[in-house]
Amino acid sequence: MSPSTHRRKVSVRTVPKLMPFMVGAVALAFTAAVLVVYTTPADPNYSRPASLGYMTLVLCLPALALAAGAWLATEKILRKRATSGYIEPAEEH
Repeated sequence: MSPSTHRRKVSVRTVPKLMPFMVGAVALAFTAAVLVVYTTPADPNYSRPASLGYMTLVLCLPALALAAGAWLATEKILRKRATSGYIEPAEEH
């Protein structure tokens, strides 16, 4: 075979990690839940930890959706910045 048939075009790009986005969303939701629970008057029917858990769960759902959207937007931007080049197999000695 000729050397030109071994040549391949490849694309190289960076991909953002998903976990930092998700962990940041959960941390932000928990912080917002703490602020909401401890700045509003306490309900005698529910304890503060129970209210904190419920508010964290309620706020995590939209926060995770927004984090996933931010990750997808970042991934799309980085996909446009991809570089391409050609690779050839190394010669065997």
